[in-house]
Amino acid sequence: MSTSNVSQILFAELAWASVRVASTRSRLQKKRFIVDVLAKVPPDQVAAAVGWLVEEPVCGPIGLGPAQLWGLSSTPEPEEPSVTLHEVEDSLDVRPRSGEAGDAPSAPARRGGREETLGRVTALFERLIGPERALFVGALTGSLRQGSLGGVMLLALAELSGRDEGVVRRTVMVTGSIPRAAEALLGPKRDDPPPSALQLFRPLAPMLAAPAESLEEAFAGVADALVEWKIDGVRAQVHKKGSRIAVYSRQGNDITAGCAPVVDALASLEADAVVLDGEVVLVGPDGGARPFQDSFSVVASKGSAPAGDRLRIYLFDCLHRDGVDLLDEPLSARLDVLRAVAPAELCIPNLRAKSAEEAQPFYADARARGNEGVMVKDLASPYCLGARGRAWQKVKEFTTVDLVVLAAEWGSGRRRGFLSNLHLGARRDDGSFCMVGKTFKGLTDAMLRWQTERLEQLATERTPHVVHARPELVVEIRFNDVQRSPRYPGGIALRFARVVRFREDKPASEVEPLDALIARLPEPLAGAPHQRRARRSATTKEKPKKRQLSLFEK
Repeated sequence: MSTSNVSQILFAELAWASVRVASTRSRLQKKRFIVDVLAKVPPDQVAAAVGWLVEEPVCGPIGLGPAQLWGLSSTPEPEEPSVTLHEVEDSLDVRPRSGEAGDAPSAPARRGGREETLGRVTALFERLIGPERALFVGALTGSLRQGSLGGVMLLALAELSGRDEGVVRRTVMVTGSIPRAAEALLGPKRDDPPPSALQLFRPLAPMLAAPAESLEEAFAGVADALVEWKIDGVRAQVHKKGSRIAVYSRQGNDITAGCAPVVDALASLEADAVVLDGEVVLVGPDGGARPFQDSFSVVASKGSAPAGDRLRIYLFDCLHRDGVDLLDEPLSARLDVLRAVAPAELCIPNLRAKSAEEAQPFYADARARGNEGVMVKDLASPYCLGARGRAWQKVKEFTTVDLVVLAAEWGSGRRRGFLSNLHLGARRDDGSFCMVGKTFKGLTDAMLRWQTERLEQLATERTPHVVHARPELVVEIRFNDVQRSPRYPGGIALRFARVVRFREDKPASEVEPLDALIARLPEPLAGAPHQRRARRSATTKEKPKKRQLSLFEK
């Protein structure tokens, strides 16, 4: 790594830019702050700088938990900043692993183990001022509180590189991350044409779906659609070349070792080189999908499935076949190739439909089989980074319950100065309340103003980030399902929770019972030890733990 010009950029300049970004609601102003600071970064450090700003440090996880990292902030701070970006990277000993050309990037190699890392990070912290510490820990724990920044960073990279936004998005997609795209667009080889073709065994950033409230909304403006099961599994991108097969997660991590049964099934693909998109899911004896947590647990632990269950894959897209990229082809053409290379039993069930009425029976059947809902995809759409318009939409079943607000976190970005993220509580049998999740979704500006004033009136305790309140404010919450969660004392959490309205007409004594939410856990898991622990928690008011849940959850 060259150090000739690195000293020109202090880590503090990135930290101050992050503070400024968090202080404004304006996307244009956020972009201006980012452009101004990145213009000072030497080309050989641009990927590192962008990584810290978008919570994707190129060092990857360093093996230290949030509590350890935040604990280092208690050490005395120097009066003036002195640490360069290069010195921060050097302290983490970031060195790419050796491997074959085209291999997916993995965690960087490091000297020593966890204790040595802790020692080097501790020595670094002694030289960092407050904003630098906040950036360092916030980026590593995903808790910067600077508002949505990925899309803003794309605009900044477009301005700095002089490239069209579409070119930047394509570069991010084929390189698999914003920092690697920044390296291609602004790094030492910035004068070369940016990559636009996918590379085998380098995972792409995936195409995502936008939510739709109903089938009718999803079909509005889509002339010819494909409707397919929406399965709550682990997103899986399959790369194959000859006998070599690799499976990557949505974040680009290699999960091949945890997908052994799936890899065996993929050996039947009718192609020498192919890249496919799909979902890996744990299914029961009847073929029904288990909850996401169970699928993720089996894949992440590289363990065997419970007796009677098995991992399987559902493929739904083909991005490359035998030297030909298909990213710009319409979905209809990509599906033709998928059917040619993959046996029918590996492809996700789907239906071609022209109206919501035509798709309704398929949707009902998907739900009856235990799936989340359906995807509605425009058959004319190419494969693009992120969620773009109406190309892919997801329609899922939701339920509403009334819960009580136990606390709220101060917002960031455009919500700065307002109490935003709500801590939600269900009612125990003894009349006390148990936290079952958090949400800031669904809140309008008017609701933010109102709830801030109301919760300030109900406040019982304050920390720099959270205001705790008397359990009196009832809120109607829409959610997708209930999942097991060791994070909360009741052992459960709501998935995809969203505020519908406040219920000042309803007393807290009438909010949803905790037992009723526990009963919503998937039936196959009803006798699991974890659920029995959750039921015991329903009748026991636990002493609050001395930790800040709010800092490290997204």
